[in-house]
Amino acid sequence: MNIKLIKSFLLSSIIFFTSCVGTSYLKKDEKLLFKQKIKGNENISSDRLENLYNQKANSRILLLPISPYVALYETGLQYYDEDEIKAEKEVVQEKLEKKIKKAKEAEKFNKSTRLERKLNKKNDKFSTLLEDGNLFMRWGEPLAIFDSSATEQTKNQIQLFLESKGFFDAEVDYEVKYKGINDKRAAVTYRIAEKEAYIIDTVFYDAGEDKVMMSVLVGGRRNSLIKAGDKYDQSKLTEERERIENIMKNNGYYTFSRQFVEYNVYRDPDTTNLALEIIINKPQEAKNHKRYKLDKVNFTTDVNTQIGGVKRTEEKFNSINYSYYDYSYRKKILDQRVFIRPNEFYSLEKTLNTQRQLANLDMFRFVNIKYDTAGGDFVANIFTSPLEKFQLSNEIGVNVNVTFGLPGPFYNVSLKNRNPFKGAELMELSGRLGFEGVANISDQTDVTTATEARANLSFTFPHFLFPLGTELKSRFALLNPKTKTGLGFNFTDRPEYTRSNLNGSYGYSWQNKKRWIFDLTVADINLIESDLEESFIRALEEQTRFGRQLSRSFLPSFVSSSSITVSKNFNNYGQANSRASFIKLFAETGGNLLNFNAIGEQVEQSSLEYFQFIKASVDYRTYIPYGKESTFAYRFNVGFAKPYGEFSRDILPYEKYYFAGGSNSIRAWAPRRLGPGSFVDTDDEGNFLYNIERPGEIIFETSVEVRRNLINFLDGAFFVDAGNVWSFSENEEPGSDFQWDRFYNEIAIGTGVGLRVDFSFLILRFDFAFKLYDPARDRGERWTINEWNLGTRSNYGPALNIGIGYPF
Repeated sequence: MNIKLIKSFLLSSIIFFTSCVGTSYLKKDEKLLFKQKIKGNENISSDRLENLYNQKANSRILLLPISPYVALYETGLQYYDEDEIKAEKEVVQEKLEKKIKKAKEAEKFNKSTRLERKLNKKNDKFSTLLEDGNLFMRWGEPLAIFDSSATEQTKNQIQLFLESKGFFDAEVDYEVKYKGINDKRAAVTYRIAEKEAYIIDTVFYDAGEDKVMMSVLVGGRRNSLIKAGDKYDQSKLTEERERIENIMKNNGYYTFSRQFVEYNVYRDPDTTNLALEIIINKPQEAKNHKRYKLDKVNFTTDVNTQIGGVKRTEEKFNSINYSYYDYSYRKKILDQRVFIRPNEFYSLEKTLNTQRQLANLDMFRFVNIKYDTAGGDFVANIFTSPLEKFQLSNEIGVNVNVTFGLPGPFYNVSLKNRNPFKGAELMELSGRLGFEGVANISDQTDVTTATEARANLSFTFPHFLFPLGTELKSRFALLNPKTKTGLGFNFTDRPEYTRSNLNGSYGYSWQNKKRWIFDLTVADINLIESDLEESFIRALEEQTRFGRQLSRSFLPSFVSSSSITVSKNFNNYGQANSRASFIKLFAETGGNLLNFNAIGEQVEQSSLEYFQFIKASVDYRTYIPYGKESTFAYRFNVGFAKPYGEFSRDILPYEKYYFAGGSNSIRAWAPRRLGPGSFVDTDDEGNFLYNIERPGEIIFETSVEVRRNLINFLDGAFFVDAGNVWSFSENEEPGSDFQWDRFYNEIAIGTGVGLRVDFSFLILRFDFAFKLYDPARDRGERWTINEWNLGTRSNYGPALNIGIGYPF
């Protein structure tokens, strides 16, 4: 190899690394803050302490001395001239303002409005340029120039934080080392000696002479966040102050605030024990805090409505004074969602519950509750403003999952009618029309169009439609109860078949105090018709040869079921920047009525196919932020569906099977084409066939994903997916059934990388996945990393998944 070429490459590499690290941009006597670390901490995590850094080092790639974000910023800075931008802004403003003035003088108000919008957009653009710099500057980050005063401030902040966590004797110091060419890189190490944490061994209260307040305080201490034996934690004291404020406000103390709560801490000079006194201070001009009891509750249902010359009607119902121009809502329905009453003590919790449950009706633009103490009475005023009775919403988009099909447009439309029967009901008429290019089963190179059409009419009632008394309905109102009923029609036209489904459903939903959401479908009834294409009939007959009677799933069918879904979102999963999780439990039973002899006899005489089955699944998801801009995400999904009874003949309705593979499943496999188990279908030349969907009765899926922000709106991800589907019985498909002694050898594994473009209103996702472990191959040959290639038609080439939003 040419020696000059090697030297040139090495010199170029050195220049690249030093420029990317940022030292080449330093001025004389400046140092680069290259890295910071914390040592000696045992009880407080490094992540929490690193958040206290007063100065941040530049982001690097894979811990290498490469900071491309600095290079981006500096490149943008070379072409950035603040004075030039300000001058251009003045010219544009002056030009547009003249046009706006001219349009207004000519009474061309539509034109002036358009010009004003244009001016506002231009001003926003210039403001962004002046405040955040040009595009490269926004994508990059400025050079982290080492500042010794910032290091000293960080040391002090760490010291204060340790003391706030009970380490009053902790010691913090730091050391700075200079490395690199000409000692241009500064590395800071903070050394911590936590020593022993102080323990609260006694907690007592002092509310002065107010015995009522003292009884309220002591009565709620079982839920106290501070207990004897706890480590001292200043953040817990802040939370306890808020908890005490809520207790007082829930027991009539309307004007009480957390500022009245004071702490005295007594330290034992010979030990690390503390005594904590919680003091409730008196108001300045009164002997005790006043306890408020409601004299009246007024409810105005149409605040922003104005009808000239007409006075509002005032009417009393169940001790609440209603006021309205037009009788729009049955008062007994609204009354169920109001939890504050005259002659009861003020309660913040009941106030918030009233506001929340009235808002949950989706009837009002806003719900405000204000309290009035003028005139010596304590009055609650509930103000609501109605939403528009009719609401039309449209959505046009593109299905962009291209792993197996091609992108296709869809159109959703929904018309909502609020309060059609004056009982705060919702009536919704919705429809969907979508198209997608898919490969034909008989010729995978032939692309045809698949069409999906759906129409649905639904009614939602704001209570349980069940013979319950008024008192019970009011109690249940805290659960945000709903009765849902609907009638719909679905039509699917694919190259293999056309399928129509007439559907009717009836059920309830509610939410308990712990935010568990329950969705009970009492009855879900489907009448299904299918028309199959000849090649698909032959494919189903081929499946029959393997013992799979899937063709029965496409006969005219009557499918009925009942189900319940229980779910909970912990800490705003999908939105929060802290640790969060989500769990969903699902159980369904189908064909229950067929267990009755009289109905069973009628079914036997019918030409329709009937099914009996049970189905259940558990879906758990979590994500854990770590480091500065990284997140660890995990998903686990397991379920089964089992046919039973003489009517089912070991066959499920097609929609009740499980499928694996695709954009939100095992991404290295085409949608619904993985499994079952280690079974594989091949052509005459021994090539794997994926021309038909692969249903299963048991599913196991899990995914692990590491996400990290790369540049501003662009995130990267590395993921590993694993899972498969199985059948309960093998039939004649070798390896398709679930067996405890081998199922773990049949878990498919895929891996890959992804890019996510965050447009704020949506996230566009690109995932490139490779098969890592293929259970369809013979044992000993299932690890396939040595066969990876970039061939788009290869079984072990990359599978591209394009989706909207995160996969989980």
